[in-house]
Amino acid sequence: MATVHIETVHSSGRVQRMFQGLREGLGLLTPIPSASGDMRLASLAVMWIVPLGLATGIVWAGLFRVSWRLYGETANMRVLPALVIVLVECLLTGPFLAMGLARTMHLLTSTSPHRSQTHDEEPLSPVGSLALVLAILAQWVLLVSVPNATPWYPSLTDWRHHFVWLYPAPIYRPLVLAPVWGRWAILLAASIGRAAPHADGRTIALSDTVSPSTLLAHLILPMALTSIYCSRDRNLLIGVIIGLFVFATTYVVSIVFARRGGGQTRHSLFAAAQVAQLTFLMLYRAFWPLIHS
Repeated sequence: MATVHIETVHSSGRVQRMFQGLREGLGLLTPIPSASGDMRLASLAVMWIVPLGLATGIVWAGLFRVSWRLYGETANMRVLPALVIVLVECLLTGPFLAMGLARTMHLLTSTSPHRSQTHDEEPLSPVGSLALVLAILAQWVLLVSVPNATPWYPSLTDWRHHFVWLYPAPIYRPLVLAPVWGRWAILLAASIGRAAPHADGRTIALSDTVSPSTLLAHLILPMALTSIYCSRDRNLLIGVIIGLFVFATTYVVSIVFARRGGGQTRHSLFAAAQVAQLTFLMLYRAFWPLIHS
């Protein structure tokens, strides 16, 4: 009986830690004020960062489908549905990712890049403003440019028909995958170098928590989904190549941010996420002929 009671307590403790990690992850990546404020608990968010990226991608795909039905197409392009995604992104995670890139560029191009990170009330420099506009515009253009290909689906008598909902049409796949890579890039940036001396407690906690083994474990989800969704005739190599390009680009950018700024800050983590997200969308569009031709 004592053993059963101890196992019940341990199980309850694990569930509580998981929910606490979810709250911390939501507080880190969304405007939802769910974080506890206890920096000792910030490390629990690591396990939820990539899954929250997948949830964001599913929301993107759902909104795109609904807005596509409402607004239709313009010259065979989904102009307004892509705009809806960009607007939602700016309202929900844009204040973190896009503004993180803008404020990082604002800080790193200033005369004193090692000073304390900028406050939200501080006006952006021309370079920061340009980075913000280009990030939003590039995301909209890349989403509009994805063609609509007719996918193959198994017949109603095929057992694989029951799993069709796990394999979205090609036009929805970059919507699902881009946020996953963006959130994983936060872990990649946190694992590079060290946190800046002026970084906030949550950034320090993430940098101390993310190890190479943790980073590789969380890479399984984005790499596996990319390999499957970007495969052609069961050729999984195309997705692996795309994933490696995203990894290399984000890695180099994160090193530049860390060295120029004297370490990672929360803004530089979000900037790396925005870079990874845009890089994946650009690569998906560039590899489209190899994936769906």
